[in-house]
Amino acid sequence: MILLFAGGYLYLNNQNSSEDYLPKEQRKNVEAYFVENMRVSPAEATEMASKGVDLRVSKDTTLTGIVGNLYYYGFIDNEKTFTKLLETTADTTSGRENAIKVGNNTIDTNSSYYLNYQMIDKEIADTLLNKGRYSEKFNDYNYLFMPSGPQDSGRRP
Repeated sequence: MILLFAGGYLYLNNQNSSEDYLPKEQRKNVEAYFVENMRVSPAEATEMASKGVDLRVSKDTTLTGIVGNLYYYGFIDNEKTFTKLLETTADTTSGRENAIKVGNNTIDTNSSYYLNYQMIDKEIADTLLNKGRYSEKFNDYNYLFMPSGPQDSGRRP
């Protein structure tokens, strides 16, 4: 009986500690996003993603949505660790009105953030906290990811 309870406890504890881990084969990349949502060929999607992408954060986006999509599309490997990194990374820019709160830090909405697969988690966190490109006409496109390039990165007024 004790073994049964101990086994159940270990199983449930293990389930809870790995609840945000999908097997790599169940996760996707931005190329798949472009194929599915922009209806481009795989070759076009690969070309579009090769220079990096813009993560678009709308006014309705949540922190859970951002972190979940970064994980699902392979930019980060652990949602909880990355959320903690967002809370502890220096936020050197003041958030705009309606910014997403992450502890004392903020992620601006109606903004785009340049990402690529070579970035480490700390670079991605710094980008989200400090390098948003705000747009008054943000709703012109209804995509989570858009093709981009490093020449487009950096905060704009």
